[in-house]
Amino acid sequence: MATKKCPNGHQYDSNIYGDNCPFCPESGHTRVNDDSNDFSGETRAVGEGWGSPAATMATAAFQDDFAGGHTVIRTAGGNESNPDGGRKLVGLLVSFNDNPAGEVYKIYEGRNIIGRSNTADIPFVRDDKMSGQHLLILYVEAEGIVWAEDQKSSNGTYINGKFARGLVELHTNDVITAGNTKLLFLGIPAF
Repeated sequence: MATKKCPNGHQYDSNIYGDNCPFCPESGHTRVNDDSNDFSGETRAVGEGWGSPAATMATAAFQDDFAGGHTVIRTAGGNESNPDGGRKLVGLLVSFNDNPAGEVYKIYEGRNIIGRSNTADIPFVRDDKMSGQHLLILYVEAEGIVWAEDQKSSNGTYINGKFARGLVELHTNDVITAGNTKLLFLGIPAF
């Protein structure tokens, strides 16, 4: 496993995510250098941390100059801050299969496809027991329920050790097994 460290201090497997940190708020939209201490001459006022509004705006002002592998932190707000076009975050999946420190995947309202295919919303390309489109996780605002449904996968889907047939309601702390990958589901309560 080739690990990288993003500017925010997250360690992740670069064989899976390349230069995109899966833990950063942009979820795959923050580009990371091999040398995370290269800030390409950016300046910040004393007391301005990387998460401060001034630092974010300063970084955004230089985005065009940073194309080509430099660190890019996008501004909060607008469609750029939510890669899924404004869809509400409704849950998280946590896996310890590829990274002993854990990896987190976001579940948004609407359809979320999990599978081995690169085109899946949450791809697990290294799991050879997972189908290309293995599992659907669905959230409909009107119901307020997170559903899981196996997509006629070769090896099936198990929830809490039981074979999942049809739509199965997911609850916080449910363990989903898809292929060789175990995922812990954490629901985000509406507020």
